[in-house]
Amino acid sequence: MTDCPALLAGYAAAASFVLAARWAERRFPGNRPAALARFAAPLLVLPFVYSAAADTVLVLHGRYLDDTVSAWETSLFGGLPNVLTGAVGFPPLTELLTLCYFSFYGCFLIPVLLYTRGRRALGERYLFAAMLTLLTCYLGFMAVPLAGPAAAAPELYAAYRPSGYVITTLQGRIMAAFDPPGTCFPSPHVAGAWITLLCLRRHVTRNQRVALWALTSGLTAAVVYDWYHYVSDVAAGLAVALAAHAVAKRLSVRRERPRIPVPA
Repeated sequence: MTDCPALLAGYAAAASFVLAARWAERRFPGNRPAALARFAAPLLVLPFVYSAAADTVLVLHGRYLDDTVSAWETSLFGGLPNVLTGAVGFPPLTELLTLCYFSFYGCFLIPVLLYTRGRRALGERYLFAAMLTLLTCYLGFMAVPLAGPAAAAPELYAAYRPSGYVITTLQGRIMAAFDPPGTCFPSPHVAGAWITLLCLRRHVTRNQRVALWALTSGLTAAVVYDWYHYVSDVAAGLAVALAAHAVAKRLSVRRERPRIPVPA
């Protein structure tokens, strides 16, 4: 890789920032800005880690595997699911589903909101589970590099892509500017949305829980409907979220379990 030194330097800088934030919190106990910086450090380095992972997607296989995945899904479903879902689409539905997809970006604000509202323990558990989920997805990018259905089949995408309104146009521009090819499998949007639901569903009001279910379900459908992902990416993203939630829950229980003193 020609940019290997730059990537290593970037990871070193990210690690140094996390360690510095931890040191500042210990050095200045009770200092709220230092504590918040330590708490939010993983979120602040996540954009770099995402872009760095995108630069390494081809290190194992040397090529994208879209032809294999699209052929398998076409054989399984009798047609490419992205085309099949678009056949029943219309602009208002496109706008609604894309709005659900767009809502994912709010997940990155949730830990900070929990922290500022005095629910730091819940915020830390959620942040750990979310980071475990997303970093696992980034490793998946290298294991199964996919350019994505729109990039792999531009003719089909031009013929069957759904049309929408304001949110659809905005999301399309965001994807064009910030979503590099290869960041498909597993779907980090699906994984991130489901880990949010799994972690918070028992800690929010009934109306908030209904909203979480609706947005997560809509996002799960939108990633295929909008040609951002294959169905395989969706299934893998859900599997990653379920596994990460199980690991985080087990670690949380072990951490909170009272220790019984051993008699001398």
